[in-house]
Amino acid sequence: MTSSALTAVLKAAVARDHPGILTEGRDKLSILQDVMDAHGWRPVLELGRALRVLSAHPVLRALSAGQTPRHTVERWCTLERFMHSRHRTRLIEHDPVEPRMTLRHVAIDGGRIRVVNDLFIWGVLVAILETAGFTSLTVSLASASGSAVVIHGGTSRVGPRKLPPITDVATFTWSPTRRTLPPVRSDSMDEAPGQVHDRLQSLMGGDLLHSWTLEESARRLTLSRRSLQRALREEGTTFSETLQRSRVDAAHALLADASLTLTDVAFCTGFSDQAHFSRTFRKYNDVPPSALRDLVRSKAATR
Repeated sequence: MTSSALTAVLKAAVARDHPGILTEGRDKLSILQDVMDAHGWRPVLELGRALRVLSAHPVLRALSAGQTPRHTVERWCTLERFMHSRHRTRLIEHDPVEPRMTLRHVAIDGGRIRVVNDLFIWGVLVAILETAGFTSLTVSLASASGSAVVIHGGTSRVGPRKLPPITDVATFTWSPTRRTLPPVRSDSMDEAPGQVHDRLQSLMGGDLLHSWTLEESARRLTLSRRSLQRALREEGTTFSETLQRSRVDAAHALLADASLTLTDVAFCTGFSDQAHFSRTFRKYNDVPPSALRDLVRSKAATR
């Protein structure tokens, strides 16, 4: 989900909701600024929330698989790095008790970010968190007096007419409820050959961006750490090998999707960066992912 994909969603939403705003041949910031000049700041925030239309997109699914809002935002920060974005989101405060975190939107070159860009990103993050299933979301900015100015959610649907002077720092709150992942149980305590490996690969494949550890994986599979290691060894593999294989197999499936870039595929399958993705993929396939993608697409085109 590159910047161009976000811009495409933005242009479609503007064409639908603000047909008087010209979008053809224009960049994201100029479109957003025209919207705010004509209709105020709130539609800019709502345009960020338009990202929800991509809820089935593999990148948005990977983002929204985070088990907490903090995990979800950390995934967004990783995606910004993958996209080499000039603007980045930083988690500057996270309350370990209360469902609250504060984020800052920064320019990596130290420059100033326009208000419309701040608002758009806060809307994008609301869309991602809503897609992830977090409820009762509120977003607030600090006023000059230090009090919170709610720009999304809360009891008021109207919001302030005028924004506070600082818009690059926002505090998010949410309802402190979230689905917990159940253990992956087996019908039998005696695993058939290959079954532990298959179950582990299935578990990892459910969320390849998760930081899987041997301890957590064993617990989810209702095995002891030692039993998991022994079973994998008997099946001719290891924990790290299974994780790498899970990521490469998932990448195979995504490479045929013409809407995804190689960056999208690398991000969705949990690789640390594009170079790590290419290196690991070549290890298992003897060719880089770009070559296999071209082959898959050429075969599809001749059918």
